[in-house]
Amino acid sequence: MPSIVISRYNENIDWIKNIPDYYKIFLYNKGPKNVSPEITNNVYKYIELENVGKESDTYLLHMICNVENDDSYTVFSQGDPFDHSENFLALLSHEFSGDVWGYASQWKPGYPPQSTLQKYFANNHDVARNEIFSLFNWGPIQSFDEGAFLISRLYFETFGVKNGINIAADFFEKIGHYRVREKALNATFGEFSYGAIFGVRNQAIHSIERDIYIKALTFVRSAGMAGHIMERLWLHFFDHPFICFDPKNNHTA
Repeated sequence: MPSIVISRYNENIDWIKNIPDYYKIFLYNKGPKNVSPEITNNVYKYIELENVGKESDTYLLHMICNVENDDSYTVFSQGDPFDHSENFLALLSHEFSGDVWGYASQWKPGYPPQSTLQKYFANNHDVARNEIFSLFNWGPIQSFDEGAFLISRLYFETFGVKNGINIAADFFEKIGHYRVREKALNATFGEFSYGAIFGVRNQAIHSIERDIYIKALTFVRSAGMAGHIMERLWLHFFDHPFICFDPKNNHTA
């Protein structure tokens, strides 16, 4: 049986009534305690948390404490996924391949430009679209994202990292995820699912050492901006391939 983890702050979550009934729903509330009993009495688990570490804190706690080691999968979502994934509820019934996948296609309507999305879906049979971004400045390749450059600048300033350093490799080193760090070092670009909305096989979650989750949790709690970095690394955390740029021979890592 698949599970869905929802990290809520103050969003209206009446939509979870429409989640397919074969999902176990874990609702984590990090905001006002105004969730109706109609909701809390009809989820598998309702858990209240301190509002720290963005959704990354919620996800990591769940991975440490509440994921069964079976052949099913878990979906992770913020409290309102629909700006990022207009068809999110329908996608919950879609069968994805691989160990990890994204559910989103955009930051919000108009970002990236609608023409970019139309071109992508006209040329691909995918139901969602991961964004390709630079591992060095966090910006997407096909559109301008001022916030991404602010995040990279803040990362440089917070941790004394020099411009030109591979941010992904540096982050994975900090949390002890050395195998993925080595892959990041040999890459130029990555892929992320907007809003940190993704699914992952439970066995893939259990394949990663517990200590890595604990270090990542400590990091996102101690450095406020680390949650923004983690938001773009979830697919790679579970070994989604990076993209290497070689003008003579492009390939995946």
